[in-house]
Amino acid sequence: MKFNKQTKNILLLCTLYFINFINIAQSQNSELFSDNLNLNAQLSFDFKELYKNTNDSTFIKSTMVFSGNGLEKDSMTVRIRVRGNFRKKICYFKPMRLEIKKKQAENTIFENNRKLKLVVPCQNEKGKDELIYKELLAYKFFEEVSGVYLKTQPLTLKIIEKKGNKEIEHTMFAFLIEDDNKVAKRHDIKKFPKRRVSPLIVTDSSAINFAMFSYMIGNTDWSMAYQHNTEMFFNGKKLIAIPYDFDHSGLVNAYYAKPNPMLKISSVTERVYRGLCKRDPEIFASMRELYISKEENIYSRLNVYKDNFNEKEYNRLTKYIKSFFDILKSESEFKDKILSKCRG
Repeated sequence: MKFNKQTKNILLLCTLYFINFINIAQSQNSELFSDNLNLNAQLSFDFKELYKNTNDSTFIKSTMVFSGNGLEKDSMTVRIRVRGNFRKKICYFKPMRLEIKKKQAENTIFENNRKLKLVVPCQNEKGKDELIYKELLAYKFFEEVSGVYLKTQPLTLKIIEKKGNKEIEHTMFAFLIEDDNKVAKRHDIKKFPKRRVSPLIVTDSSAINFAMFSYMIGNTDWSMAYQHNTEMFFNGKKLIAIPYDFDHSGLVNAYYAKPNPMLKISSVTERVYRGLCKRDPEIFASMRELYISKEENIYSRLNVYKDNFNEKEYNRLTKYIKSFFDILKSESEFKDKILSKCRG
């Protein structure tokens, strides 16, 4: 069969359209928080410009170039601002919040996640990624023990620091955290306003889980009452609490982390149970059994990142987690270090 020139052009256009349609469909079907995405991203900006604008409503613009498994290399304009408190003051690379306009995100993996937190290493030094691997681990551990959690996506991030006429490249391990409104939508619950609340209006199962998880990773840097490092949601009857920001935990053991003097401990690696006593004993017992049943899953999560730690640190992490489960499985230790240490 012979085709004239016009027919050939039409066939070519149809073919290009079909290929483009497939690419769009693949992008729409790719989930930002799916496993094995192998996400890579690049941002470029002037650090001074970003760091001088530190309030919650001031953003700077940057081009983000990204790629991953099943994704063609693409780029878009994103808005960035610095977030957080402690790390914002002391770190060279500061935690950031990314926002993407609807039109920019269309037909990309960011289409349904246009507001994101970006966790990056603190200092520009050798071994800077290790703390971020450990903090990501904490989020992954919480996924094992709770049905309601913040999704995360690891990525290899290149930041191009614009410094006058110079451009300095920094490559690092980082991860994205989904917006809390996405958690609310996924579970048909409502985000609770940031204000002081009574911890007693948090459901017993959520509150006990929060406190036990915090004890497992050695985290004392939180408050339900003041919603410090705590996301609160309303399920129609009571509140659900989700922990975040774990850099001051004993699991991460960041060099800059210091315990609250009021707790009378010398290191963040010392565990303190900070949950309230006024909780249902049966739910407490059930939560204890849940954690014991998840022990191997927790070790499996740790082993995923084994190659990202030196042998000494990997052994410390393993022993640290084991010491938690040893307490749970011992009646006397559980009573002495958890039940008798509850507050109120």
